[in-house]
Amino acid sequence: MNLAKEISFLLYKHNCVILPGFGAFLLHEKNAERNEVAKYAIPKQKVVTFNQQIVNNDGLVANYVSTHHNCSYECGLEKINEYTTGLWDILKSKRNVEVSDIGTFYYTQEDKLVFVPYHSVNFDTASFGLPKLRLKKLELTINPAPIAHQDATNEVLAPAKVEEPTVAPPMVREVVTKVAAAKAKTKQRNEKLQAKKRQTKTKSRFSGLAVVNTLGVCFLIGMVFALLNFEQNQSNRQFADQQVASLLEAPTTPLYIDIAADPSYGIYAQVANNNEATALTASLSDKYDNTEITLDSNNEPTVFIISFHDQELADEYKNLLENKLDLKLIVKQK
Repeated sequence: MNLAKEISFLLYKHNCVILPGFGAFLLHEKNAERNEVAKYAIPKQKVVTFNQQIVNNDGLVANYVSTHHNCSYECGLEKINEYTTGLWDILKSKRNVEVSDIGTFYYTQEDKLVFVPYHSVNFDTASFGLPKLRLKKLELTINPAPIAHQDATNEVLAPAKVEEPTVAPPMVREVVTKVAAAKAKTKQRNEKLQAKKRQTKTKSRFSGLAVVNTLGVCFLIGMVFALLNFEQNQSNRQFADQQVASLLEAPTTPLYIDIAADPSYGIYAQVANNNEATALTASLSDKYDNTEITLDSNNEPTVFIISFHDQELADEYKNLLENKLDLKLIVKQK
């Protein structure tokens, strides 16, 4: 039985959801962020983590399962036990299992359970439905208002009246004839222009339909390639998550991640002073061989932890390490 939906629903209402005998899902608040350099903003979030040490049954999941499935409390406990047993069976056989809308568990070669949450899922109900926004600079343009012409008494001047010239009676017939001929020529010229416009519109309509058909074919081809690329990226991302999970537990002897001899993206911890940098270096030196104290561009102390040749892999490892060490980390090119 799959209880992923029940767990996800409870996480929107509670900050701690315990699976008896397996572990607990915990929520941590993350303030809204705005990045002026990358030009994006994200709302306030609640990010899920996992603690394998909390296994005592508090009755929350069992009560909800028994109520939702209209069965007894003992039946709810049996369904939870069945679900956790299935998770362990998949972890021991495939080394990873996905909990829908929450995250993925990885079982390393050292028999360590590592949880990687889905960062796209926000369990904060106050920010529900708010996406990550791209920032765009808006330019304000002000159109000048038209200025009315006024005289010295602030009264709007009316246009001068044009008087029609008078025609002498002997010339009336000649003028009427010329005007009629001019009107006839103008009418013929207008009819020809209208005919040309209709022809041009017809040609444009057929040309537009051809362009639309061509764009439609191109769009379908693009969708096919996009779907193929999406499937490939999903496969690559799952493999990268598995690599990061193993590396988090054994960074000095990675099992899956191929780190180049001269990596180019380093992970650094920001510290307040030299004493804090020395203490952090001493605590991490047993697990990270190349840990050392460095100086940033402002001559402030930082602690180098580990480096990668792939920036995306470095960013993913930084996020996992921040949750585990509770430190402010940055990734920069060496």
